[in-house]
This record gives sequence, C-alpha cells and structure tokens, in this order.
Amino acid sequence: MSKVEVLRSFEVTGYRIAYYLLKDEELAAKSVTDALLELYKNEAFFVQPCELQQQTAKKMFIKKSIDCIKVALNRSVV
Repeated sequence: MSKVEVLRSFEVTGYRIAYYLLKDEELAAKSVTDALLELYKNEAFFVQPCELQQQTAKKMFIKKSIDCIKVALNRSVV
C-alpha cells in the first residue's frame, strides 16, 4: 500500500478520536490533518506492523488533539 492509502485507512478513526476529545468539528479536522502530516513524515511508521501502526496513529491523534486544546486554552487566557 502507498503512504496515502495507509494514512487514509486511519482517517476516520482519527476523526472519531479527535471529535470525542475536542467536541468541535473544525478543531477535530485540523488536529487530524496535523496528525496525518506528522505520520506522513515518519518513514519508520510505514514499516511498522499493522498493530503497531494503529497504536502509533492513535497516540498521534490524541497528542494533536491535546495540542489543539492547549492552543485554544492559551488563546482564551491571553
């Protein structure tokens, strides 16, 4: 499978995770895009076994969602 096909296979899962954490469609879409771009740059991700790819992708979706929360909180504090 190509990189794009691998990443597309995680897109829906990523959006579900991000939307669950963020409760905002726009922020969820942004965090998933950021996560997928980060994964795309990680060559090691594409040689991992499928189960490990799933774990890595989920962690990345959660991390990028938390990053979006941090940015939103910083904007509201300032």
